[in-house]
Amino acid sequence: MIAGIWWDFTRASANVAWILILFTIIWGVFLTTRVLRGMDRPAWLRDLHSWMGGLTVCFSAIHMLTLIPDPYVDFEIVNLFVPFTNDYKPLAVSLGVIGFWTLVAIQGTSLMMKKMSRETWRRIHMLSYPLYGIIVVHSLTAGSDVGTRLYTGFSMALAMTGAAIGGVRLV
Repeated sequence: MIAGIWWDFTRASANVAWILILFTIIWGVFLTTRVLRGMDRPAWLRDLHSWMGGLTVCFSAIHMLTLIPDPYVDFEIVNLFVPFTNDYKPLAVSLGVIGFWTLVAIQGTSLMMKKMSRETWRRIHMLSYPLYGIIVVHSLTAGSDVGTRLYTGFSMALAMTGAAIGGVRLV
């Protein structure tokens, strides 16, 4: 039974990270578009946006690190941080690795925003939208619970919500 707990931690942390990044993007759209004008307080929204971005990195790291003791797939540290170094669904897992490094770049440059040009920061920050697409593809191709009704419904709800938020941002 203990072997299954790592799988539970891996899936749960991945799903929490996915929800957190969705809310981080939503809050970012609230900040940029000012759709809550009159009710919003940009400093509060920015702090919440940054906090959720940091939590997303933490839960992503938990997701990755709990893969090591999970006996379902034999992962080593290098497989978690270097794309295309594993045998289990190499493209799907590598998208997750690329997504993690993209997330770290976005969050890291946000912490250093005052020390870089606004244009450079903005270009890196706009990678949040393709990152969300990478997460969707990774989630729908890498996990062992892909194809179950519950997970498919959960994934489609998050994917469609993310697409709608991206559409709001474009408009």
